Amino acid sequence: MGLSILILILLMGWTVNYLFSLQGDRGSIRSENKVLIQITGEVINSGVYVFDKEPSLKELIVRAGGLKAKLMPKKWDTNPYLTQGTSIQISSENGYIKVATGSIPAAYKITLKIPISINTANHEELDTIPDIGPTLAKKIINYRSLYGPFKTVDEVKNIPGMGKVRCLKIKPYIRI
Repeated sequence: MGLSILILILLMGWTVNYLFSLQGDRGSIRSENKVLIQITGEVINSGVYVFDKEPSLKELIVRAGGLKAKLMPKKWDTNPYLTQGTSIQISSENGYIKVATGSIPAAYKITLKIPISINTANHEELDTIPDIGPTLAKKIINYRSLYGPFKTVDEVKNIPGMGKVRCLKIKPYIRI
């Protein structure tokens, strides 16, 4: 009986390990050349989409399966390319598309491995970065207000309480 349970546990462990190995590297969705854009609202498939280059709004809508209703654009944006980490909300107004842009929420950015700007991030955004809690987030904002924007990512070492090890841990999650 004990041997059967041991064999069963080993088989389950091997199966789980095999399934995870099929998924590849956990961070493989985000590479240096990929652009991630979120779209929600009046599209068939809301979500975050990965592109090889900055997409236009039309390309993003097509990737999301198109619009839910027969909506017309008043005019397409004159700067049609969407940058890394942009969030697009599509709604309708009198039969026309209404587009609101913003930034993907910080928690999504961390999950998707999109670095957060330490020069523009607010307290909540900084707090989502692993190894930065509310106290260190406040220190970053205070440092920024005293000395101006960071010139390099390595400058975060100057913040009291940061330390070299913590700085190395947060580097993948931050940008200037």
